[in-house]
Amino acid sequence: MNIQNIKAFIYVVQFGSFNKAAEALYLSQPSISARIRSLENDVSQKLFIRDRNKCVLTEAGKSFLPYAEKILREYQESVYKMNQQLYIPDQVKIACSISISNYVIPQILPVLQSRFPACRFKIVSDHSESSLSKVLNNEVDCGLIREINHPRIDSTVLLNYRVGLYAHPDHPLVHQESVTIEQVVEHNIIFYDHNSPEWLGIRSLLETVKFQQHLIVDIDNMEAAKRLVMKGMGICFLPENAVEDEVISQRLKKVPLVLPLEFTTSIALVHLKAEEISPIVSDIKRMFV
Repeated sequence: MNIQNIKAFIYVVQFGSFNKAAEALYLSQPSISARIRSLENDVSQKLFIRDRNKCVLTEAGKSFLPYAEKILREYQESVYKMNQQLYIPDQVKIACSISISNYVIPQILPVLQSRFPACRFKIVSDHSESSLSKVLNNEVDCGLIREINHPRIDSTVLLNYRVGLYAHPDHPLVHQESVTIEQVVEHNIIFYDHNSPEWLGIRSLLETVKFQQHLIVDIDNMEAAKRLVMKGMGICFLPENAVEDEVISQRLKKVPLVLPLEFTTSIALVHLKAEEISPIVSDIKRMFV
């Protein structure tokens, strides 16, 4: 039984005419007639009664219709799934910064794994610059890094997080109604150096009040900076997503710092412009955009 004959049968039913079905399928009317005759021979039943420009189903045609619709639907679904399976890779490599590996990957990976159970994910963690190099050298399928501009890169911002000043719950600044930047530099400062525009802005702001005199640690590892703050060593600017659990459990508290502007950090999905992206990379975009 030919699937194209079944499709012609369903179109004739839907349009109530051989001519209109032929137009919809970009075929000639004789071709549609030939397909219906072939299908009638297969089922050994007459399926239509033709009356001038109209055609109606016979009783056999009415009985056959639900089976024909099921056959066509299952055929189309099988073709779609086969095409997806051919296109979906068995492994996707994602480069990301260490902080994103710690705080963002655990959010998105369970969702992706449930949608693509046959796919394995390889996460390569490093600094944003190194992650970008891996994308440019086509060593990975995509990168999750801070927002960046590059002529060969397609960059889509997925998430924005506010940056705040955090301290140990017993720190005197967390108990005040509001704190000025001048008050901040009266206390020990741990500076998490993210080497990005927003952190350069924070550093510039602190330099106006000579924060270097109270800078006790300058560190490029967010997890280490956070742990030092929880030890009570000092206060530190951190993105809100990185301290969410600690704030909920009251191991850290946000300092009510009043600033002339709000600092945020962005996380972007990057991939080569010239490359055709996989459906998994497209899915990451759809999860957030």
